[in-house]
Amino acid sequence: MQANKRPLIIGITGNIGSGKSFFCSELESQHQIVVYADRIAQKYLLSLKDTWIRRWGTRVLNGTDLDRAEIARIVFNSAEERRYLNAQIHPLVLKEFQDIVDTSSAKALFFEIPLLFEAGLQLCFDLLVLIQTDTDTIIQRVQTRDHSDAESIRKRLDAQIPDAEKAQLVDIVIDNSGSIEALRDAALKLIQSVDNIEYRQVDSFQSQY
Repeated sequence: MQANKRPLIIGITGNIGSGKSFFCSELESQHQIVVYADRIAQKYLLSLKDTWIRRWGTRVLNGTDLDRAEIARIVFNSAEERRYLNAQIHPLVLKEFQDIVDTSSAKALFFEIPLLFEAGLQLCFDLLVLIQTDTDTIIQRVQTRDHSDAESIRKRLDAQIPDAEKAQLVDIVIDNSGSIEALRDAALKLIQSVDNIEYRQVDSFQSQY
């Protein structure tokens, strides 16, 4: 497939509580197509219930449903278990990503991927955007949103590549330490720049699994 026969592929990443989901909702409000990695991953997490029970036992159940909070505790407290979960889910997610790219007629596709660099996907995009803010603000936001304790939030942050490193690898860094209006304006500016984004010779998502 020639580069100009596919959509522009734009990756948006950032830590929990950085504001990337609000940023992406603003893109959607302007009729842009956003693919949310976490939503796709959650779909496969639920479909693989028997896999998790075999691995971790019935402690990952809440009645007959998966206890996603318990799975999160398991994988964020063990690099080995995190690798195991990712090995089961990532190929399925990446295949769906590639199917979306291959069948889309849109000018641009925006992918919201919290662990974009951790998953080694940085060469799959024409443009990379990082939404960032300071750690104290992240902890406050996530505590308010999820009622999580500060220690568990820090463990999740520690499992990710620091923003300072990611900022050196992306095309655009958006500092979300200001107002909602400023973040909204940044989303509009990105949309307005789409026609000026150059296609790159990107890796396919399929090559990653």
